[in-house]
Amino acid sequence: MYILEVQKFYPDGHLLHPEWFGKFDHIGYINKIFNTKKQAAEYYDLHNPNMRKLNINNTWNSDWNPVTYLRYVVREYNGEYLKIQEF
Repeated sequence: MYILEVQKFYPDGHLLHPEWFGKFDHIGYINKIFNTKKQAAEYYDLHNPNMRKLNINNTWNSDWNPVTYLRYVVREYNGEYLKIQEF
C-alpha cells in the first residue's frame, strides 16, 4: 500500500538556516491509502491539473508548486500517521 507525503520547498532554506541540509521539509501525509504507486500518482494528477504529472520524470514525486511551495512524494505505507486532509 502507498501514501502521499507532503513536503514544503524552501528555496533559500540553506541561506536562512545553514544548519539545515536540503531544501524540502516534511509536513505530513495525506489521509488516503492507495493500492499501487500508480493510483497515488493518478490521484495527485486528477486534483492538480495545473501541475505536471507526478511521475513525469519517473521519480514518484511532483514538482513543487510555485504558489504553495508544496510537493508530493509517493511513499510505501508503513503505519505512518495520516493527518493531512485529502484533496
